[in-house]
This record gives sequence, C-alpha cells and structure tokens, in this order.
Amino acid sequence: MKNDDLKRVILYVFASAGAVLFLLAFFYMFMENKFISTVTIFEIIGANLVITIGLFLTNKIEFRFTIFEYLLDIVLMLVVIVLSGILFNWYSHVSVLVPVAIVILIYILFNLLDIVRVRKDIVEINKLLQKFKEKGN
Repeated sequence: MKNDDLKRVILYVFASAGAVLFLLAFFYMFMENKFISTVTIFEIIGANLVITIGLFLTNKIEFRFTIFEYLLDIVLMLVVIVLSGILFNWYSHVSVLVPVAIVILIYILFNLLDIVRVRKDIVEINKLLQKFKEKGN
C-alpha cells in the first residue's frame, strides 16, 4: 500500500467513524438511559477500518455497469456491520436496522460529498483549460 493510500485509509476510517458516532449519538438522544461506551467507539472504528480497506480493494474491481460496483460496496458494508454487530453484541442494545440505516446514510452522504468534490475539480480544470487556450492564442 502506498503512503498516499495509507493516508486516505486513515482519513476515511476516522471520518466515517465520526459520522457514524454522530448519527448514533443522535439516535441515542431519543432513548432513555442509553450511552455509547468507550469500547463501542473502538469497535466502530475497527468496523470502519475493515469497511474502508474492503472498499479500497473493491474499487479495483470494475463492472460493465456502475450500479453493480455500488451494490458490491453496499453488500460489503452491510456484511461487515451485521457481523460486527453479532461479534460485539450490539443488537442487545439496538435493532439490527439501526446500524444498517446508519451505514446506508453514511454511504449516501460520502458519495454525495464525492460528487460535490468531483464537480468542483471539473470546474477548476475547465477554468485552467480556458486560461491555457487564451494564453495559447
């Protein structure tokens, strides 16, 4: 793994873990006598690490239709979250639907952020190309 890839994995792990913890804290706000333990925080970071590494590996796989790539990502994330929930006994505190919903919300949010970032990059590249054309003429 390259140094830049390692930095991206670390960034994605903590960004996604932070988003998950924020949504989980929001969910727990409406429940009585519920709290997020320190151990749960590390479990969530671990699950996000496995998901992020899995997503980096699945990004190497290309399908003819992009929808299959998204479905592979979602299936990977759901399998990791469901297995993590079983392994770490999360489902004694929350329904299986809560982590699944959080994963789907985070996935949609991160894809929307990627779209915004790509559009911003496209606008910047187009401006640079326009300057290059004007300079060349």
